[in-house]
Amino acid sequence: MAHHTLTLNWGPDGFRPDRAVLPIETGDTISFKLGIAPPGSTFLISMNAQCFSPAEAKGSDTTVTVVKADSTTYFCHLFDEFGNPLSSEDQAGAGTRPGGPKGA
Repeated sequence: MAHHTLTLNWGPDGFRPDRAVLPIETGDTISFKLGIAPPGSTFLISMNAQCFSPAEAKGSDTTVTVVKADSTTYFCHLFDEFGNPLSSEDQAGAGTRPGGPKGA
């Protein structure tokens, strides 16, 4: 089991993690941290509840556990210091797929 930390960045292509597709195994853990973003920003990551627990990460202190390694897409939402959305509601963030290499 590996732990993966993904850095989330706001740029010309929207709000995305530093890896487009993350190889995962059941039992791995994932956390997210804010990289390049406007001051005072917060984020919300929405994931497939059948594959990840919890299915939402509302900050860097949330660790998500892979309960079923699968190919799936998750969504990254960025909010300004007042809670207003900066990223589009339907913007896909990135994805996961079963398999190695482990660690990130």
